[in-house]
Amino acid sequence: MVLHDLAWLLPRKIDPWAEAGFEPLPPTELEVMRLLVRQPDLNVGEVARELGLQPSNASAAIRGLLARGLLERTRDGRDARVSRLAPTIQARAIRRQREGAWGELMRTRLRRLPPEDVDRLLAAVESLRSLATNLSGD
Repeated sequence: MVLHDLAWLLPRKIDPWAEAGFEPLPPTELEVMRLLVRQPDLNVGEVARELGLQPSNASAAIRGLLARGLLERTRDGRDARVSRLAPTIQARAIRRQREGAWGELMRTRLRRLPPEDVDRLLAAVESLRSLATNLSGD
């Protein structure tokens, strides 16, 4: 239950888009970006499958990201009918800025906690990373 609460609270209470001066992305576009940063060169159908989206919803999110200049589309070398998607240089730069802003906001929140709680949280980072890796492999 605690992880569920954190998953709900973190994006609502720690808003790196605002801190970094960027307009927030709609949730579906943000999920598509997260996926394509980890797994570039997927096609629209693969994005939809990976995220459990209807193909039309995945296509709409991808169109929005293309229009914002955050994704680029290239033709598949083996099948010219297929387009592959990857984050642009601009998207990668924004991600780095956003991660930096998020980290600073998180450090500010951690300073409000008792030191022993911070130590326990930091000690759990590798286990949480393993959990995230395991979950993203599903």
